[in-house]
Amino acid sequence: MDVEAIRAGKIKQLAGANLEDEELAAADLSHVNLAGSTLIGANFSEANLAGARLEGANLAGCQLDRSNLRANLLGANLMQADLKEADLRGSNLRGANLMQTNLASAALNAAFLSGANLIGANLQNVDLRGADLRGANLSSTNLQGANLSQASLQGAMLSEANLEEADLSDANLSGANFAGANLLCADLTGAILTGASFSNACLTGTLLAEAVEKHV
Repeated sequence: MDVEAIRAGKIKQLAGANLEDEELAAADLSHVNLAGSTLIGANFSEANLAGARLEGANLAGCQLDRSNLRANLLGANLMQADLKEADLRGSNLRGANLMQTNLASAALNAAFLSGANLIGANLQNVDLRGADLRGANLSSTNLQGANLSQASLQGAMLSEANLEEADLSDANLSGANFAGANLLCADLTGAILTGASFSNACLTGTLLAEAVEKHV
């Protein structure tokens, strides 16, 4: 495999390739086809993966911090990967495995995450405005200071999640499960709460009254 040619963006058809543990930091991988590829432990820090095809790819443990990952990641495995400050705006992450992934301060606004597994992920200060998280599993995630304004979280699992000072204003939380979650000083103004469960959740200082009056 000619890694230097890949780094320079000269090879675009790499579906099913094995690039495990390869050094691809700051590489130009825009519009590359890596569907179904094995990329475990590879370093894509600050790489440009805009428009890339990564559906079904195995990116477990990859370094993707500060990368441009506005790509197709349908069903991809990103378990324990480092995506802090990555640009994932509008990305397709439906059904992706993001368990224990570091997404701190990442941009995920308008991203598609329905059915994704985010158990134990670090989403502190992440931007999820308008994101589709329907049916996603966010149990035990750290969403402290996250922006989930206008996000779709119907049927999402957020048990034991940390949502301290998170912005959930105007979000659709119908049928979501917040059992045991920390919503200290969170903003739920205008949120749709029909059928949502907050058993044993911490709601101290939460802006909740307007949402309850409007929608429950």
